Amino acid sequence: MTDIHFTDEAIAGLVVQSLLMMIIPVVLLIVWKIKTREKLLPVIVGAFTWLLFAIILKLAPAYFLLQADNPLAKTISGNVWYSMILAGVLAGVFEETGRFVAFRTVLKKYENRRSSISYGIGHGGFESIYIGFQMFSMAALAMAINAGMGDQLTAGADEATIAAMTEQLGSMSILTFGECLLGVFERIPSIAVHIAFSVLVFAAARDKKHLYLYPLSVLLHACMDFSVVFYKTGMIPMWAMELIITGFAAVLAYAASRVYRRF
Repeated sequence: MTDIHFTDEAIAGLVVQSLLMMIIPVVLLIVWKIKTREKLLPVIVGAFTWLLFAIILKLAPAYFLLQADNPLAKTISGNVWYSMILAGVLAGVFEETGRFVAFRTVLKKYENRRSSISYGIGHGGFESIYIGFQMFSMAALAMAINAGMGDQLTAGADEATIAAMTEQLGSMSILTFGECLLGVFERIPSIAVHIAFSVLVFAAARDKKHLYLYPLSVLLHACMDFSVVFYKTGMIPMWAMELIITGFAAVLAYAASRVYRRF
């Protein structure tokens, strides 16, 4: 990877992006805590549930269906439409099931509707912090590559892995500061979406009449994640993708607010 060189603007953008992604959910939590004096357990459960269901438990099926050396995985990973459909379905099933399980078990006695928002802040906030940490690691990697340590970082890796890393890092090496800030902006509607889904699944877990909101949340979550395929395939620019996500978040937040007022 000796031919890759990150611009100063790209490195600065990655650092600022990572810090803001980690700061925003913390500020949101502090404001919510001061305003409502809600307990922190739903927030902690939300963060842990995201890590358990969205990362750990999803790892095995995602590997088998996307990365393993089998005909099915090769077919799916070789087609961006198939892979994005699968990614959306896995995200919807695992994350919304995680919410439902959490509300029916650990948070069973938390009947106050505010607990759903606290949970959503933990769920979406921890995702933002996790991605922010990844961006910070990417900035550190960029500085190491600029210092001439690229070949050392890839020592022992096979050609396919090096080629994939080179392609990914090459596209990130020329990021503008504005593009990095756009990534920060995307976290705001994403956290709002997680809070809205938490409200809907909370209702499903608390009232059998609203049980349909659980599978509906799975479907909507899958559709939202799948919509990224239009950006991945070059059909729309990044800013248009962000507008779609923001619009989706606004509609979902409105629907969740109507459900929230009933509890």
